[in-house]
Order: sequence, then structure tokens, then C-alpha cells
Amino acid sequence: MSNNASAAATTSVTTTPPRKSESGLPADLKSTPHAVGSAVVSEHIDTVGVDVSDVRPWIARDVRNFKKCGADEMLQRLLEMCADPNQSLHPNQKSTLLDTSLEAVLPLCNGPGVAQKIKQHLTNFCNIESETPSYSDFVEAANHALRGLRKVNVPGMPAFQDDDETNILFHVNDPSFIHQEHQGEKSSRKPDIVVVSHQTAADIIPEGKSKDVYRSACKAPTKDHENFQWVDVRTTFEFKRPKPRLPHPPSAYTKDYVTPNVLYMEYMKKTDSSDQSTDSTSTTGTAQTSHSTSNEVQNISHRLRSNKRGPDHLRSNEPSTSKRSRQDDERQSKQEERGNKKKKGPNKHHPIIQNGLYVAEMFAAHTVRQHVISCIVNNDIIYLWWFDRQHTIQCAGINFVQDLPRFVVLLFIMQRMGYKQWGLHPLFEPEPGYEGEIIVEYEDDTNKDDRDKKGQNKRKRVDLTLDLRSEKRATHFGLRGRATTVFPVKSKALSALPRRSHFLSESTELVAKLFWPEEARQSEPEILEEVYKIANEDPDVLGHVPEMVWFHKFEDTSTAIIRKALGIDDAGSRVLYIIVFRKLDPITTLSGEEFLLAWWEVVKCHRALWKRGVHHRDVSPSNLMGYRLRGRFMSVLNDFDLSSIKDSLSSIQGSPKGFERTGTVPFMALDLLKPDAIAGRVEHVYRHDAESFVWVLTWICLRYKKGKLLRKRRPLDEWLTVDAMGCLEKKTCFLAMLSTMRPTRSHEGSFKVAFECLDVIIKSISPSAAVLADDEVFQTLLQNHVPQNVREGNISLVD
Repeated sequence: MSNNASAAATTSVTTTPPRKSESGLPADLKSTPHAVGSAVVSEHIDTVGVDVSDVRPWIARDVRNFKKCGADEMLQRLLEMCADPNQSLHPNQKSTLLDTSLEAVLPLCNGPGVAQKIKQHLTNFCNIESETPSYSDFVEAANHALRGLRKVNVPGMPAFQDDDETNILFHVNDPSFIHQEHQGEKSSRKPDIVVVSHQTAADIIPEGKSKDVYRSACKAPTKDHENFQWVDVRTTFEFKRPKPRLPHPPSAYTKDYVTPNVLYMEYMKKTDSSDQSTDSTSTTGTAQTSHSTSNEVQNISHRLRSNKRGPDHLRSNEPSTSKRSRQDDERQSKQEERGNKKKKGPNKHHPIIQNGLYVAEMFAAHTVRQHVISCIVNNDIIYLWWFDRQHTIQCAGINFVQDLPRFVVLLFIMQRMGYKQWGLHPLFEPEPGYEGEIIVEYEDDTNKDDRDKKGQNKRKRVDLTLDLRSEKRATHFGLRGRATTVFPVKSKALSALPRRSHFLSESTELVAKLFWPEEARQSEPEILEEVYKIANEDPDVLGHVPEMVWFHKFEDTSTAIIRKALGIDDAGSRVLYIIVFRKLDPITTLSGEEFLLAWWEVVKCHRALWKRGVHHRDVSPSNLMGYRLRGRFMSVLNDFDLSSIKDSLSSIQGSPKGFERTGTVPFMALDLLKPDAIAGRVEHVYRHDAESFVWVLTWICLRYKKGKLLRKRRPLDEWLTVDAMGCLEKKTCFLAMLSTMRPTRSHEGSFKVAFECLDVIIKSISPSAAVLADDEVFQTLLQNHVPQNVREGNISLVD
């Protein structure tokens, strides 16, 4: 590996290595990296839930705009990915792996024996007039092929191994549910067919029952069976059967099947109007929405001032007796009742959405799954999908009845895929569910004179033990984006490192952050090193930034690799990082003046950094953290992976210039939720982050009581369930109803500050409002409304 990891035995974090653009492609940074599709809802999954109706809109946005590739191109790439590293193939042999494999599987498609059994089950599949009864014959056909493929050998490809890693089979699953926990929320999904290991299939058969695994695989697990676990599922097959009867298999197969014109499955906006994305200004509906929203926003200031009461009305936590407030309460109660009931809807959602949900489950089941390959069967066409943290790739459909050889090659690939090829990271998860110690080895070039006698750089080793069962583990549920997961971690090597002088925390607890940032961006470690230089010189920053202990970039995980191989002209790529920090606690655990002081100190830290050219640009509740120092809570501005350093941007080709829409949608400034900002025509400036601090303050005051998230009658949940334009509408309506909002008792004082700050935002909406300089924004929007005793740090810790 290159020198991309910090030293494990030095007094400081290693200087961040030069950033590389592995893809060689320009960065596409106009979309919001943290707020694309399901990424925005992941950290709030305990709030919105994991039912299909809850998360379907985000999954829809993630899968709708997929990239396309040919079926042969994908099969060729997968064969190359599975090639035996111990067999050296000539480039010409490697480039013809698909053709060689098609020749090798033809005997399984034509002739007596296995071929006839496969063809008979395919014929039965075509004759069945509905979806569910067809599962059994599909599984029979696939499993007969897999057993026949055990004896098939292709030069350069590994031979079949009768082990848990590669001995797989297809198994009917529907109507059995597969369950999983996400941030305390339980999901229950029932994919039609799953691919699992032979041993996994045997393990669910009840004691005393016949251990004929292949016979059992053709039937759905019953109540007597154990349910499959997502950690054991290699992939899923989701079915759709609109045609009652299908053309029968041909009398003989060749490898030269002519593909029909209909190549890809589409998830159209008209499929479900509730899922329509408004992140585009090209549709009439969006233009109308933005126009009406703009008018609404401009009228808010006048309406609120004419009805506005002073902050004294916030003293009572009792519900208002006004007619409007009662209506709001009744509506909120009805929403809660609906939320407590099982979500009802169509029996089958669109298969692309269902498939996306299953992929999200497979991603979440593993420590850091790099990609997921899944399939949708529409009539007699298989559509193979590749998911990684960049976005989705769909390959052209394969007719498994008329073009059986290509289907059998796909099965051959699946049978020869090891855990790594299925997407499990060989370091973090050499086998499914691994929870042991991890050793990261890397070359360390930090000291050029530190070489052994042979003149080679000394290798460094860092031990990591992730606590995957901790209640404090923060996981990710979704498909695209940074996919940040945080685990408590122990490390002898890292715990032995001397502490740097500008860190004040005395904690010995560590957490590991695993995430997929965009490669074109400045790395978070690089930005943090600049932050630490400022901390040494500015008391508003000292002690209020996260302590990075160690980091490593996994170069071979770039999402650009497969896109290069497939010839996909894609903008941007992501790569896996791990950063180990000192443990922090959420600011939401505080209340009263202690909370307000913590919020204010982060505001000051952010302002000091912005003035020195470090622009955070992702202010959200989850990024306001802290630690105890001799009884005092020291708040921390956390998570700099969407930040930028102004002075260094001009020298980096393709770097963000301030016009990309970064942040977390519910807390973004109103200006950044409008069509022009979505299109990348609005520069992200200081007042936008300053406004985000106000939305964060408001959010916490209305939703948390004595450090706990409200479980009932909690406002603002709907901000999490809409896209940018929808959130603009919700927040606009919220400002119009501001006088009816009631904070929790533990945040009454803080909400008085939020109330006055929000009034400044309302006044700034007017077209005639002056554009203020950054210092004026800091004073008029934030500082002027914070009580003097809080500004001076003279607070009482009694709520």
C-alpha cells in the first residue's frame, strides 16, 4: 500500500498524503452528498422507521437514475473479477473469458441428463400463469445448473470448492420474513428467492426433518424452520410476472443469441406520484411548486409580524387552546396513530423498489460491504444490478429461457465468487459476521531515514477490535452516499500513542468512523490538520474540534474501478476511509443553559474556522458533539468530511468551488433548498451555515426533553420524509405557524433564542432585505439573541 495511513507509533497523526483522482474523471458535486436519496434518512431511521412506506421515497431516488451497461460487458467484468489470481492469463485469454465460458457451459444447455432437467423446469416455469407458483421451478432449474457446473472448468477460473464460501444454492423464501435491527428499529422483509450457502440452507431445516437440502430449497421455509439472516444472504431475486404464459425454450441453444431491443427495466416517475423527485427544474410540476413556494416565503414576514407575539408566550409548555392549534394537535395524533399501525399499501411494490430495499438490508448486515449484486426477474428476463456507494448500475436483461447459456454463465460466476467478490471486505469481514481483531498493515514513509538494512520502508501495524454489538454503534441504512458507520473500538497500538498538546479531552475511549467520501474532495484528515493549526492559535477553536487519532485510506476500494472496466463515463467516485477519534457524546443529551452554552460555543468555533478559510458546510444535530472536562461539557464541531479549505481550492482541479449543495436537507438554509441552488447556481456562503445553526437549535428545542428524544407528539418528523423542495415548503409553513410552536420544558429558555433568530430569518426573506457581511450575519442572526451570561460562560447547571 502507499503511504496513506498515519503512523501508529508517532506523537502525531501522519501528514495527509496527496489526494489522488483514481478515476481521472471530473467531480460531480452539485448534488448534496449527504442528502442524496436514502443517505439523508439513515441517521434518523429510529424516527421515521424502516417500513416500505417509510423509506420507499429515498430508495426510489437512489435507484431511479441508474447507469447502464451491456449484459456481456457485465458478465465479462464479473468473470475477470473472479479469475484465479494464482493462474496467469495472457491478456487475450482474459479478454475472451466470456466466450470461453459460453463454450464451456453449452453441454449443460443442450443434450441429455442435466440439460433436459433444466429445460423441463424452464418449460414448467413458462406454463405457470402466476408469479408465486413459478418460484419452485426457477429454483429447480438454477440448482440443477449449479450442480452440473461443479465439473465445469474454464482456464483462468478457480475450480469448484465444496465449502461454505462457494457452494451456494437458490432457495425459495417468500412468504418467510427476514428480520434485522436498525438503530433500534426492526425491519421485516420477504424477498422472493435468496441465494445462500448449502450449509446455511441446511441449518434452517428443523431437527428430525429430511436433510434433502435441494428438495427443501424449492419450498418456502415454514413456521417450523428458522428464518434466514441477512448476514447469510449472498443476493436476492425479486420477481414480477405480468404475462401469464411465456415462450417455451428452443430445441437447442447457441452462444450467439440475438438480444431483443427492450434492454432495461425503468422505474418511471408516473409509477408512484408520491415518490416523484423534485430535484429537477425541467418538470412543470417543479416549476409550479417553486413559484408557489417562493410567493409563500415572501408573504411570511408580513403575516408573522402582524400576528406575532413576543417570546413571553413560550413560558408555558401547555398546548394552545386556539382553534388552529387544536387542529394541529388532532392531525398530529392521527399521524401518530397511523405510524403505530402496520403500514398498508399494495401487496407488491415496484420490483425495483423492493430490490433496492433488499440491497439496503444486505449492505447493513455487514461491517463495510463494498458492493451488492442483485437480480430482478421480469417474466423471462433477468436484470442484474450492481450497487455500490457511488450509485447503481443496471446491465441489460438476459432472457434465461431463450438465452440459457448466458444465464448459466451467470450461475457459474456466482458459484466461483468468494466472499470478496460478493462485496465483503477481506480485512473487516473475511467471512460473514466476523467480529474478531483486525490488523491493518501499511507502508509508513513519514520518516525517510527509518529503513531496515535492506533499504525497504518498515511496515506498520495497527490492531483494531470493533464493538459491533454496542448499543452506541451508529449504522447506516441505505444505498448511496458516505454510508457512515461508527463503532466503539479498542486498539493497543493507538491507545499507546502520546497525546497532542492542542487536545483537551482526557477520555481514553475510541470510536472508529468508516465512510465513503468522494475522492475528488479534500480528505477529512487533511482538513482536520488545518483545523488543528487554527486551534493552536484561536481559543474559540481550542478544545472544540474532534481529536483524530489515526486514519487510513483503502485505495483498492475506489468505486471508479468497475466503471472504468465497464466503460461507463461517470463523474465522481468514492473510496473507503477509516478514522479513529476520541469518543464524543451528542449535544442533544444536554438541556437548559448548559445546552445553550454548548450550542453557542460551537457557533463561535464554526465562525472562527470560517474566517480562517475552513468552511464546514454540514451543520446538523449529529455534528454537534462534546465531552466532559473536569465536569464541564466541552462542545465540539464534528464531521468535517463535507468541509473545504478555501485557500487550497484554487490549486485543485475539479475541486468544489462553493456552488455544490452540501449539507443535510432538514437543516439547510432556505436559499439552498430552492431550484437554483439544487442546480448549482447558488454559492454556499457563511449565512447559510449560520441559518443552519438556527434550524438545529429549533429542532432540538422542539423534539428533545431532558436529553431524550420525544416518543409521542413530536413535531417536525415530516422534514425527514421529503426532498429539498418538499422541505422548503415544510419549513416555510413552519415559519408561518411559529407563534404556535411549543418547546419542551427543558428547552424553553433556548427556544426564546431560537424564536428571535427565526424572526431575523423571516425578515431576511423579503426581496428588499439587505445582504449582510459575514460579521453582520453573525451578530444580527446569532450573537445578539444569546443571553449575556451564556456568552460569558456564566451559567447555572440546574435546569
